[in-house]
Amino acid sequence: MPAHSLDLVLSPASDDLIRSRWAALHGAGLPSLATHRGASNAPHITALSTPALPEHVLDRAREVFSTLLPCSVDVAGLLILGHGPFVLAESVIVSPGVTEAVRELERIAAESRPQARPWVPHLTLGKRLSAAQVGRALGLLSAMPAPRTVEITGLRLWDPDQRVTAMVVG
Repeated sequence: MPAHSLDLVLSPASDDLIRSRWAALHGAGLPSLATHRGASNAPHITALSTPALPEHVLDRAREVFSTLLPCSVDVAGLLILGHGPFVLAESVIVSPGVTEAVRELERIAAESRPQARPWVPHLTLGKRLSAAQVGRALGLLSAMPAPRTVEITGLRLWDPDQRVTAMVVG
C-alpha cells in the first residue's frame, strides 16, 4: 500500500536550486529525480509517511506547522542512504521546533502506521544508485556550488490513493 505523506516544501528559489542538482545528475547519465513526472515530484523533506493519515493527525500538523513556517534550514552536505542500491540526498538541519513537531506527529500517528525508523531530514537527489554511480555523483556535485540553506515555505499532503497533493500550510 503506498504511503500518504506530509512533506515540507521549498520556496521557488530553493526548489530551483535543488532541481539544478537533479538536472546535473541527469545530464551526467546518473539516476535523478529530474525524470520523475508524478504529481508528488518536487523537492521536499518528508516529515511523516504513513499508510493512512487520520484527520486528527492532519489537524494537528496544520496547527503546529502554521506557527513554524516559513523557516530557513541549513544544508549540511551530501548524504548516502541505504545498503545498495543507494539514495543520494542533501542532509538538512532543521530547528528543534520542527524536529519536535515531527516527533509529535509520529507519536499521534503511531496507531495507523508500523514502527518507523528514526527521522533523517533530507532532500532526495537520486534513488537506486549503484556504488559506482554514487562515486560519480559525489564527484560531479562536489564540483558545483553547494546550497548552504533552503527556505521551507509550506507543508503539503500527498494522497497516493487520489494521486493528488494539497497544501496544508502555506
